[in-house]
Amino acid sequence: MSYTETTTQSWFSRIGDSLKGILVGFVLVGVAIALLFWNEGRTVKRYRALKQGASECVEIKSDAVDAANDGKLVYTTGTMKTDDVLTDTDFPSVSVNALKLKRNVEMFQWKEESRSETVKKLGGGTETKTTYTYSTDWSSTPIDSSSFKESAGHTNPPMPYEGTEYYAENVTLGDFQVEPEVAR
Repeated sequence: MSYTETTTQSWFSRIGDSLKGILVGFVLVGVAIALLFWNEGRTVKRYRALKQGASECVEIKSDAVDAANDGKLVYTTGTMKTDDVLTDTDFPSVSVNALKLKRNVEMFQWKEESRSETVKKLGGGTETKTTYTYSTDWSSTPIDSSSFKESAGHTNPPMPYEGTEYYAENVTLGDFQVEPEVAR
């Protein structure tokens, strides 16, 4: 199923749009140069911090806590574990002993795609034909069908459930207690 829309633009309107585009381009070049200098400064600071951290970092074993390492930058390897049982609040029969439980939700919905063709007209104007086609597809985000050009017969209901994630609160790595934010 498709819907076609035709629009025209005069020569003067095209010239005006071009001049606006040039002005915006000059502004964007200035902004890009400022952002480049700012980002390069951040990169140098990050490089220096990482270099300093690498020279001060101490490797430790995860199965033994040593108070001599308090306040030092350390790293270790091992398997994170938890005794927490994560349960999906909307589907209580889904529960698991894990660090993370993730619910992915998709809904079969209408989607709109558009294709435009522009032809130059005699006198410098243009004519644009835009064809909107409608098909169904699985999507994890709600598609707002109210903004479709031809919304009749292509209505998407609201999603009854959304994707979410649940995380364990009590996580260990060997003899170390791991903060929940770090375990994510």
